[in-house]
Amino acid sequence: MVRILIIYFIGTGGSEGIPAHLCTCETCEEARKLGFAQRKPSTLAIITKNNKAVLIDVGTDIRDLLHVPLEAILLTHWHHDHIYGLYKLRWIAKRTILYAPNGDADWLMINDPKNIEVKFIKAGDVLNIDSLKITALKLNHQVETLGYLIEEDDKRVAVLYDTKGLPEETFEILKEKKLRLVISDATYSPEINDPYHNNVDEGAETGLKLAERTLLSHISHKNLPFLKLEEYVRRKYNGKVLVAYDGMLFYV
Repeated sequence: MVRILIIYFIGTGGSEGIPAHLCTCETCEEARKLGFAQRKPSTLAIITKNNKAVLIDVGTDIRDLLHVPLEAILLTHWHHDHIYGLYKLRWIAKRTILYAPNGDADWLMINDPKNIEVKFIKAGDVLNIDSLKITALKLNHQVETLGYLIEEDDKRVAVLYDTKGLPEETFEILKEKKLRLVISDATYSPEINDPYHNNVDEGAETGLKLAERTLLSHISHKNLPFLKLEEYVRRKYNGKVLVAYDGMLFYV
C-alpha cells in the first residue's frame, strides 16, 4: 500500500478568526450564515505515512479535533494567534517537544510549560521527526519567524506563513526542491499591500514559482468573503491554486 502524507487544516484564519467578534463586514456576515466560511486561527497538522501527527502552530484549542499522540509541535513564531491553543495543550498527558524560534518567546510557555518542552531552533536547522525531515526557513515578518520545508520520501511541502514574500536565501533553497505543495500566507484581499503579510495574489504567485500546487491559508476577515475568494482564485489560477478551509484534508 502506498503511504501518503496528509495535511489537515484545523484552522486557516488570521489573528481574529472569521467571523471577528461584532464585525459586520461582508466576510464576517457571510461566515455567520454559512458555517463552512468560518475560520479558526492558524493550526495545521501533518499526518505522516506512519500515522503519526506533527502540529505546526496551535492557534486554537485542538483537544476535540485531534486525539492522537503528537510527535512534536512546531511554531512559526510567538504571536498569540499562533500559540493560543498551547495554553491548554500544555496540560497534555505525554511530554511533548515544541520547536520554536527564540525571538519574542511567550513568558508563560517558557516559565510554566507544564508538559511541553520548549527547544529553540533557527533558520537552517534540520529536524528528523518520525518519517519526516523538517528544515527551518527564514521568513519576512515583524518578529523572528520560521517557515518549514517538510520532506517524506519523494514528497516535499513548504509551509510559508506569516510572511511578506520570501527572503532570497529561502527562495533559493526551495526552488531546488521540486515541491509538491506550498502552503502560503494569503492574509489580505488582492488590492491590499501590507508590510508583514501577503495578499492573495502575492501568496499565489510565490507558490506558483515553487510548487506543483499552492494552498492559500492564514486568511483574514479583511480578505474577500469565502465564496468570492474561491471564485477569484479559481478563475485567475486555473486550479493550480486553491483556498484552504477549516477541516480540509490535502493528500500529498
